[in-house]
Amino acid sequence: MTVLVQEVWEERVWAARPMRLVAETSAGAVLWFPHGTRWQAPTAPAGRPREATRAERLATSLKEGDWALVEQEWDTSTLQIWPRDAWHAIWLSWRPDGSRWGFYGNIQLPYARTRCGFRTMDLVLDVVVELDGRWRLKDEDELAIFAARGIVDRELERRIRAEADAIVAKLERAEPPFDGSFEEWAPEADWPDLVLPEGWEHACR
Repeated sequence: MTVLVQEVWEERVWAARPMRLVAETSAGAVLWFPHGTRWQAPTAPAGRPREATRAERLATSLKEGDWALVEQEWDTSTLQIWPRDAWHAIWLSWRPDGSRWGFYGNIQLPYARTRCGFRTMDLVLDVVVELDGRWRLKDEDELAIFAARGIVDRELERRIRAEADAIVAKLERAEPPFDGSFEEWAPEADWPDLVLPEGWEHACR
């Protein structure tokens, strides 16, 4: 089934994606977001003086509570594993040619189930894991800007960094999905294209 996945900041939609719910258990949810799917991403509103970096533009948008949403096309195919109550999701991605891209530890608020699907909020810092197990942190510069602007306080920054450490520990212990448990997974051939439902711009509860 198709579900609406929203990132929500102060009860306003920050991003919206149509995703396929592959599985849902007491342990969490598994979601599919294929290449070419159209989704809504945040951007600075028209007329605002353009700041030098994406991080600055997004930080200003959050600080002022003022942003626009623009349609984009997802550039990989991504299976997302969302552990229940965790502050992260682990993504397995494939390039358009079908080759594996690697893993991505997306740090985010623990998800909530809504009448439309799911809601969360991205927390900037990510862990990129290569297929050979090498890893690196991504967007530390953005986290620094968000912290300097007061969007992320010291306690939340510590929580975000602790979650990055937890993802790396999971990798080093070869826990799912880093144990190869999803290596043979593939979407069903007859799954339809995903489209945002009407009303996606309103935060669901």
